[in-house]
Amino acid sequence: MELRQIDCFLAVATDLHFGKAAERLSLAQSSVSEAVRSLEQEVGGQLFMRTSRRVQLTPLGEKFRLGVEPAALVLRATLDDCRKTALGQTNRLRIGFFGGGLYELTLPFVRHLKSKFHIDVEWVELSILDQFEAVASGKVDAAFCRLPLSHDGLVQCAILFEDKRKLMVPADHRLAHRSLIDPEELAFETMPTLPDNHQLGAFAAVHFPDHTPAGRPIARGPVVTTVRECLAVVESGEAVALMLGRAERYYPNPGIRYMEIDIPPVGTALVRRRADRRRAIQDLEECSRDLAAGLVDTVEH
Repeated sequence: MELRQIDCFLAVATDLHFGKAAERLSLAQSSVSEAVRSLEQEVGGQLFMRTSRRVQLTPLGEKFRLGVEPAALVLRATLDDCRKTALGQTNRLRIGFFGGGLYELTLPFVRHLKSKFHIDVEWVELSILDQFEAVASGKVDAAFCRLPLSHDGLVQCAILFEDKRKLMVPADHRLAHRSLIDPEELAFETMPTLPDNHQLGAFAAVHFPDHTPAGRPIARGPVVTTVRECLAVVESGEAVALMLGRAERYYPNPGIRYMEIDIPPVGTALVRRRADRRRAIQDLEECSRDLAAGLVDTVEH
């Protein structure tokens, strides 16, 4: 089994089209087809159902993809790391962040990662929808995500901080002058909605609930995919939304009030691919554990 065969298989599995996969790989379509046929012979079964109108993965193909895709991503990343080492280049990781990311811990984290582990960071902003998928697909090496984690191929590392949550409401909202909001009040409100995505199930239930703790339904409002879209629908009076408490410092808005609400806090943690045990990823984990344990100087110089 060759890596080129795996690349061809994964490209077709992504595009479900041999021609598009060939363009993606800069190969002739016949070469992609031959690579997939050879792979099917080695596996001993059909990986794709092909008709004149469509291509789709067989159950065997789905199983094969789940097994080889994470390994292929790690292999590619390892090759890239080794090439950089051979050229005397510093390790550089692409790290995703969502919303405010690490907030005030960002600078101490970057300093510690560079000084102790000699790793540079390329930051990649992620949306609500892709904060987990970006790690799984290899768009980023790891990411700082809001919990709970809801993706089968990922694992979370040390929780860096837990934060209370607040309810964002328009400045003239009926709840805008309460000292503490009972979450059952959400039964009389509308909350933003996420696009359908089974990998966001647990995350969506906590951050965009469709019922109160007592089980009363909450009306579903506009579809959002980013923090700023949440802010926009709240300011316009279309919905109320839950946000981390410290976001009030980073997203101030005269048209919005951040209200105390009686619900549990949520954590933020480093998330990596389950199969990715590269040295640089282990160093990244150790750096995040140091930060979580308070071993990193967080005083700004």
